[in-house]
Amino acid sequence: MSSTDTLFERAEPWLRTSIRDGLRALLPLPVLALAWWFARMPIGSVTTFGLLIYALVNLGLLIAVNASLQEGHKQRTLLMILASTLTDAVLATYLLISSGPLTLGIFPIYAVMVLKALRYRRHALWTMSVPAMLGVLYLAVLYARERTTPFATEHALAFVGLVGGSAFFVMLLLSLAEYRLWTARRLSERLDAARVEYIERVGELESVNNDLRVRIRRQQALEESLRAITGSLSLDDVLQQILDSLTQMLGPNHVSAAALTMVQADGCAHRTLGGEGQLLPGWPEQLALQVVQTRAPVIVDDARQEAEWHDLQRTGALAALSVPLIDSDNYVLGALTVASTQPHVFSATELRHLTSFSIQASVAIHNAKLHTELARQRLMLEAVLRDIGDGLIVVNEQGALVLGNPAAYQVLHYSDAHGGALREALDRLNQEVRQKASGLISQEVQVGQDDQERHYQIYASLVRVADDSDSLVAFAIHDVTGQKLQERQRVEFISMVSHELRNPLNTLNGFLKVVLQEKAGPLSDLQREFLGMADEQANALKGRITELLEFNRLESGRLRLQPQWANLTDLILTTGARFQVQAEQFGLHIHAEAPDDLPELLIDSERIGQVITNLVENAMKATPAGGSITITGEVQAGEVLVHVVDTGVGIPADQQDKIFNRFYRIENRNSQHGAHLGLGLSICQQIVEGHGGRIWVESEVGKGSRFTFALPLVRREQVIRESAA
Repeated sequence: MSSTDTLFERAEPWLRTSIRDGLRALLPLPVLALAWWFARMPIGSVTTFGLLIYALVNLGLLIAVNASLQEGHKQRTLLMILASTLTDAVLATYLLISSGPLTLGIFPIYAVMVLKALRYRRHALWTMSVPAMLGVLYLAVLYARERTTPFATEHALAFVGLVGGSAFFVMLLLSLAEYRLWTARRLSERLDAARVEYIERVGELESVNNDLRVRIRRQQALEESLRAITGSLSLDDVLQQILDSLTQMLGPNHVSAAALTMVQADGCAHRTLGGEGQLLPGWPEQLALQVVQTRAPVIVDDARQEAEWHDLQRTGALAALSVPLIDSDNYVLGALTVASTQPHVFSATELRHLTSFSIQASVAIHNAKLHTELARQRLMLEAVLRDIGDGLIVVNEQGALVLGNPAAYQVLHYSDAHGGALREALDRLNQEVRQKASGLISQEVQVGQDDQERHYQIYASLVRVADDSDSLVAFAIHDVTGQKLQERQRVEFISMVSHELRNPLNTLNGFLKVVLQEKAGPLSDLQREFLGMADEQANALKGRITELLEFNRLESGRLRLQPQWANLTDLILTTGARFQVQAEQFGLHIHAEAPDDLPELLIDSERIGQVITNLVENAMKATPAGGSITITGEVQAGEVLVHVVDTGVGIPADQQDKIFNRFYRIENRNSQHGAHLGLGLSICQQIVEGHGGRIWVESEVGKGSRFTFALPLVRREQVIRESAA
């Protein structure tokens, strides 16, 4: 379409609107002028009255037509235009017949007809037929009545006007008809162009629709595939389902074979589906290795045209597509690969679908691995719980059983059958552990009596579950009945052996003293020296036997404290004085210092004296000649502290927590003045703790040690008030 046509199309509506509005405004004026014209003509009264009626009717019709046009009533508008045109035709015919040929008097009505024809030509083209035929009718009437030529003087102007007007309107009719035909042709061309464009758009929409159908089918296939691979938690089933779903999703017609490659410690393992008789074994190797190494997908459009894929072509594959399997930890699990014996099969669309599928496949493989591992751990845990010799119980805050193994159920059943002491102990430990909220609590529980007596060592600890606000308590129940029996037998054996050794040792020691006193005769210096050494060893052996007996009493629970009010200062000073001679023999200096204001304590003075003595003896054994030992006491924060400080070899830091264990002897320690059984400090600890106190050590290798025990400070007034209460 040219620019001129475009300008014409833009100007045409404005021009039409301007002409139509101008004619609509001017049309009533000629009608009124026509009425005035006819009133001045020399015609009869009847004709004059008819002309006035015609003018009024036409004026009303014109107004009604304008109103109908504005309201958009097309049918009513056409009827009114037809009525107005017919009145014009009737009036013109009447005037020509009744009044004879008119001269210039016909032009007012003719002008009205012309204006009507121009005004309503768009709505009714036939309105132009009246002014077009009026000239012909005028000539016919004139010739029939006057029998004169139309070029007579009195009719010349009428002839020229009417005939010329008729000729103009005939030409105008032809022009408008031709214009409408041209408009119709142009509209037809536009419709043809629009139809062609519509067909093209329909083709595009059908193509898009087909593409959408394919995408929807692939999306549905992808969803079905995802449902299938996530429907199982077995790793083997998931891997096989991935291969089946992969083939179905991309279409069996396009995919000749599919492979799932999994990265393992010793290389890659391939699972293949299809390709039998079409592809040689090992076809996915090159593709999968490249994808795993680069972590990027690979599309092979035509292996014949790409030199790097000639090895793939030898296997029978011409087109291939491979994407990596990457889990949520960004670790490459393997690759998904499809191949076809036809070239140009896989595009970016298949790549997107396969990539989306690979993401979900990675998740499914990861979940299947987790499930397999969890199942293996669950079976292992069940086996451990089932076959472990100790009982295991887990309870909640209310004491309800959450988990237990067969050994625990047997222990509970046995306890219920013999008084139920175990359940009470478990409830008590449950509350105690929750109050402390940390650490491990152990307790020994006895169930039954006499031959039915059993002993259980219970270890309780708090278990916090990360995703649960409610904490649990786990109990490990160990049957120590056999251990208790062995300890009892050991205690009885040690007691028996100690007593059996003590009697001959006392006899031997007595005879040695008699001989040393020369009651059996005089002794030489060498004999006296040898017998003195034998007497010292006998005394040392008696000390060891005494330690064993003391330890036996403590272990068997036969230690009975007899607390009385005693002065701790006297104990410290007396012990220091007692070891003065022995310290001088060893080349040591011993100092006992205690303030006079140390308060009296409610203690078993014999046992506390035994503790101080044992600590001093250990200090003398660990201190070389020239060293010193200091015994001091002080009051501090409601306790009375006693310190035994030496300048000996010291104790390594990693052994300081172990020295209070029974039979423990410090490794690589050079004892200066004799050996020991490793029971002294254990006995001291039990005596101090029996008084409600505590004992500990502070030491540094090469600089000595300081042993300290603390006893609770109890006032006489407090004891008196408690006794009175």
